[in-house]
Amino acid sequence: MGTLAGMLKAKGHIVAGSDKEGIYPPMSDILKKQKIKVFSPYNEFHLKHFKPDIVVIGNTIKRGNPELEYVISNGLIYRSLPDVIKEEIIEQGKLPIVVTGTHGKTTTTALIGWLLEYAGVNPTVFCGGFMRNFDSSFKLRNGKYVVIEGDEYTTSFFDKNPKFLHYRPHIGIINNIDHDHLDVYETLDKLKLAFTRFANLIPNSGLLVVNNDNRNIKDVSHETTINKKTFSLKQGDLVAKNISFNQDGTRFNVFHMKQDLGVFHMKLIGEFNVYNALAGISVALHIKIPIVKIKGALATFDGVSRRAEILGEKNGKLIINDFAHHPTAVSETLKGLRTMFHAKLSSSGGGRLIALFEPASSSAKMKIMEKPIINALKIADLAFIYKPDINLNTKSFTKAKLGSKIIVSRNIEKLLFHLKHVAQPMDVIVMMTSRGFDGLKDKIWGAL
Repeated sequence: MGTLAGMLKAKGHIVAGSDKEGIYPPMSDILKKQKIKVFSPYNEFHLKHFKPDIVVIGNTIKRGNPELEYVISNGLIYRSLPDVIKEEIIEQGKLPIVVTGTHGKTTTTALIGWLLEYAGVNPTVFCGGFMRNFDSSFKLRNGKYVVIEGDEYTTSFFDKNPKFLHYRPHIGIINNIDHDHLDVYETLDKLKLAFTRFANLIPNSGLLVVNNDNRNIKDVSHETTINKKTFSLKQGDLVAKNISFNQDGTRFNVFHMKQDLGVFHMKLIGEFNVYNALAGISVALHIKIPIVKIKGALATFDGVSRRAEILGEKNGKLIINDFAHHPTAVSETLKGLRTMFHAKLSSSGGGRLIALFEPASSSAKMKIMEKPIINALKIADLAFIYKPDINLNTKSFTKAKLGSKIIVSRNIEKLLFHLKHVAQPMDVIVMMTSRGFDGLKDKIWGAL
């Protein structure tokens, strides 16, 4: 929603918004820079004061919200976020490139946007995170392509379809399908059906780009006859081989239809980012971007804020901020960091990987996620879990054989107290949350 607010402001609209508890970084900083007022908490007075022509209603807003009730009772015009995106940036004649998948959407959207920008294609880009190469979460350009992050979550209180069904995909990417958003998709089959519906929106002149290593995607792609391209680390139209990691990033060979395109390098780390890169390269090849341009764009791609973002180091302890909130994302992030900082975390280096995890998403609060969370955190040497939902049994976490141990905390000051007494030089400490972690990003430095 913050990205949409910024984009509308850039297009000349007068924009303000409201939130239950205020916005947290990096979006709060972005909106402040753009001079977009955010009211908090929800109150009908904000609407009376601002007098909007149109109210854009987010998908977390439900009946009973005082501002929504005011909108409905007073006959104000309202729209969903996808409605406005479709009206404002998917203009007649534009070709939407819609990036979907339960993980990696934001990074892949930013990467494809940068691939096209680097090649001079001048794309419009709408991303759910802050894209470092663009110094923004959106980019308005005059080219024919529109790169959009397509979310599988519901659209609004009045439209329970997935957001990505609104974006008229010409090229659609499905990077992965993992059972997420359990509050909406009770079964994996229901989630796969949503992606099948998305794939069936692509015209015959378009393209569906899919991860051939994801079993759930295979079930979806078999349900559509549209033109497809697959990417893989094993077997597909586009395959990455000879993958190597170091602190400078990742190198790998790319084979397109078994033809070696040479060595590609990127600053991002981790196998999951190789998949993200392959998705982007597949799109770039389809729209005939030269190989040399693709390699140059990938090598200069700086990623997205809060994706394994190094915040700094104090007293030999490295602090990293990440958006991971689903067990799969937590697992992949921790694996990537182990690889990236192998020298620090080896027995000779003496450092440990410490995970600080806030299970704040709807899915992460569910009982069914208890064991997957434990298994993901086992990759760390030491883990703190912050404010686990009442559905999660804290004894399951504290009894888990997790390196040394796992510490459950419901108070940010107590978490910092424990961290201060266990952290040591050479440790790599990663904060993982989809929310604000009660200001841990700023407070952690005092504990080091």
